[in-house]
Amino acid sequence: MFLKKGIVIGIAAIVLAGIVGLPPVVWAQEMYGQQIDKPTGTEIVFDFIIARPLGFVGLAMGTTFFIASFPLAVITGSAKNTASALVGEPFNFTFVRGLGEY
Repeated sequence: MFLKKGIVIGIAAIVLAGIVGLPPVVWAQEMYGQQIDKPTGTEIVFDFIIARPLGFVGLAMGTTFFIASFPLAVITGSAKNTASALVGEPFNFTFVRGLGEY
């Protein structure tokens, strides 16, 4: 019983470490000029499982904040910039770009 629990915890820790360690590798490749023409399978899986759901949550939160701040944004004349930053960018990140493309 304890052995099975230890194995499950070990596998979960390895998977979590892999997921957490992936983005710095991807970003480092872009920072140092190593262009990747097409995304790898790992990047696509990471995007589908982690980044897209987080993008959807960001879109929902951004929409909520936009609705709350809309009266002030209209008064100050910054409704278009506010909508773009809080709703447009998360929408494009979540639904417009291809899988694995950052």
